[in-house]
Amino acid sequence: MFAILVAVTVVLLFGFIWNKTRSRLTHIPGPSGIPIAGNAFELTSTFIMMQKMHEWMEKFGDIFKINLFGEEIVVVSGTLTGEMLVTKGSDFAGRPRIPALESLEGNEVHLVLRDYDPKLRFIRKLVHKGLRQYGEGMDKIEAISVTEIAKCLDKIEKLDGADFDPFPYIHHAISQVMNTMVTGEAVPDGHPMLNKAIDWDRLDGELSQDITLFLPGMDKLAFLLSGKLKDYAGILEFFIEHWRSYEATYDKENMRGLYDVIYKAYLESETDEEGIKISYNNVKYLMFELYGAGITTTHKSIYAFVHMMVTHPDLQKRIQAQIDDVIGSQRTPTTADKHKLPLLEATIHETLRYISHLPFALPHETKKETSLGGYALPNKTQVWPLLSGNHHNPKYFKDPLSFNPDRFLENDGSLSPASSRRMLTPFGAGTRNCIGEVFARTRLFLFTSSLLQRFTLLQPTEGKLNVLDPKSEDYLKKIPCVCPNFKIRAISR
Repeated sequence: MFAILVAVTVVLLFGFIWNKTRSRLTHIPGPSGIPIAGNAFELTSTFIMMQKMHEWMEKFGDIFKINLFGEEIVVVSGTLTGEMLVTKGSDFAGRPRIPALESLEGNEVHLVLRDYDPKLRFIRKLVHKGLRQYGEGMDKIEAISVTEIAKCLDKIEKLDGADFDPFPYIHHAISQVMNTMVTGEAVPDGHPMLNKAIDWDRLDGELSQDITLFLPGMDKLAFLLSGKLKDYAGILEFFIEHWRSYEATYDKENMRGLYDVIYKAYLESETDEEGIKISYNNVKYLMFELYGAGITTTHKSIYAFVHMMVTHPDLQKRIQAQIDDVIGSQRTPTTADKHKLPLLEATIHETLRYISHLPFALPHETKKETSLGGYALPNKTQVWPLLSGNHHNPKYFKDPLSFNPDRFLENDGSLSPASSRRMLTPFGAGTRNCIGEVFARTRLFLFTSSLLQRFTLLQPTEGKLNVLDPKSEDYLKKIPCVCPNFKIRAISR
């Protein structure tokens, strides 16, 4: 009997391994791997993973496959990202499950990582409804941003030219904008929400260093990160309790922020045309996803912009000259000035391209049998868009590892047309593009224009800041990528 049980077990195990490791995508090129593990052991860190992805892209082209413990993943770049995200966006709108992250949010994901199902479509409509309360022209969002940016710059001015790390100053300002967006008011200076947001950002980066959390099937090893996951959950619950405190003063006739809009939809059992409703879990954790997404990438982009201004002083002077000519020193910059400052706009575009802080878009999954670049793809195929494969590709950007905003300017100094930037997609594109892209671009412009209007950014008195290398291990240690901490001086103009 024992021998029979062993034989049956071996047969079942072999069948399982065979089913998981046999390829459905033999027609797509890709690196060979080892049995069972595939290419998993070649991707031991985010830095090495990015090196390998670019190496394989150069070898196999704009579409190739990798195998991670039996899960075949298609990686795409070049013009195929447009075919995938825009032309066939609905075919690729799915998301693969990441159970370890679902466990942090009530065993469900609510926006960014949610599959493209009817509830997600309803949630996106509610978020857009919440944003519309700030006006179609973003006037209220602009006013909120200008207020918090001014507070931040006043604090920097009080440093009187001393060396400082701009990281917490920028982070607190962006967090305060999001606090106001969510609840209708900023928190007082020194409130725990501000440093908790930095703690969350740091922890989020630390978790991203361990790619086992995100790779298919590797959630079984999430116990190795149990301490960090517990800390993450603790910060998440702190945020939620803060937002829940506003329920006591909720007034359905006075929507103060996004939390009230989503909470009202839950209380009144608001439905869409398909009868979809949201749960209280959706209310709580959706706020967390929106809050985090509204801080992390915008903060990192501004932080990198500051770095680039210090290491490119001539460019900084050119931007300041344009600001002086268009705005002067007395009036606060507004979004109406945006198209009058083409060099600043070009520099923001170039910063987003150069840092490529999200080298991958979030994983997608096919919703049906489809094709990409002429290759047939089965339903539920996981696909990763390699955005840095476009941003750092000499086919699309000459000398891609050179920081050169002039690439986005015409000969007369005006901003090049949007068609010249079609391979620049820091916010994704198509069906699952970033829901807050316009909001993020507004804050980027207002912060950078206000900063350079008031200050000249200089090297610190101690040490020297070198030009950022977007291919370095220090930079690619975390996703989203962030500059290693640095110090500068800000001298009032």
